[in-house]
Amino acid sequence: MRWLTILLAACAVGCGVNPIPEPPAAPELGDVVGRLCPVCDGEAAELVGGPGSARNADVVWAVGLDRSAPPAVAEVAADGSFVLTVEVAPGEEVRVQARRGEQRSAPEDLVVAVGPLKRAPRPLAGCFDVAPELELPDAPVGEVSAAVLRIEHGCADPLAIDAIALRAPAADLAVQGGAAPVVVAPGEPLDVRVELRPGAPGLREEVLLIEASSPAVTRRAVTLFGRGVP
Repeated sequence: MRWLTILLAACAVGCGVNPIPEPPAAPELGDVVGRLCPVCDGEAAELVGGPGSARNADVVWAVGLDRSAPPAVAEVAADGSFVLTVEVAPGEEVRVQARRGEQRSAPEDLVVAVGPLKRAPRPLAGCFDVAPELELPDAPVGEVSAAVLRIEHGCADPLAIDAIALRAPAADLAVQGGAAPVVVAPGEPLDVRVELRPGAPGLREEVLLIEASSPAVTRRAVTLFGRGVP
């Protein structure tokens, strides 16, 4: 038995279980400051993040929610800082997100201003709930995949939704359910079917805007994205 004891002791020293590698930390978005674009004609602003503002990210992505211009993307410096030029004007809303590969930070909807940007007001936040992103299943080119976006409504009064539409036209994405205008009774959810029909391989992405007028004027923005595959 002596040889067995020696073998077990040796294994305890040299045969330890290899530790499971930690997954990469998810991208995070910190404070963002707005400033006027010195080389633009008043139709764009610079979004600036100081060191550490885009942690664990390769790029920062942003899109004006009140315009149909394409998204803007800027690389993140080694210290986590960035400068991004977006087609927006003061008072408009911009959605900003830090990204690395397939990973994304939680999107932030901010009001454009000169100075620190604040989150866009979202009345009825406690009872009108919609996920900020919806990922659609991969779809082979020329075929269709679909997902359902659920609008949760627990407000005391009926919810009047005036519009459910893409921020900008997108040939590969379509909203097939949830016709508006519509009045949703308290406690009654509304399902919106979204379809992806890619014309080529690669990422397809656009923002869906849900506009409500009662019991308060408010909006919800949902980033729709999916990939076309060969």
